[in-house]
Amino acid sequence: MVIFASGCMALPVLMNIKQVIEQRQCSGVWTHKDELPIEIDLGKKCWYHSVFACPILRQQTSESNPPMKLICGHVISRDALNKLTNAGKLKCPYCPMEQNPSDAKQIFF
Repeated sequence: MVIFASGCMALPVLMNIKQVIEQRQCSGVWTHKDELPIEIDLGKKCWYHSVFACPILRQQTSESNPPMKLICGHVISRDALNKLTNAGKLKCPYCPMEQNPSDAKQIFF
């Protein structure tokens, strides 16, 4: 039901975006099919996160392996953070930012 309600709220916004992109001939704005060109606020009633799976290790996070937010904003598991750390530095797997692994913060869903 949450997914259906989210789609019903997002569809008018997405249709409007599509129309604006076509009118302004900005076809290069939306280049990835798995990514939206804007964030759509669906309200708290559509918030739903039962689990978080690390996109690097493809494992569900747990209390012993919690999700960690990097300073660039990307989230990976603590195990992935430890595996990606090299000589006290961490390069985000999604963006070119280098950071100190100790700057990562545990997040709670």
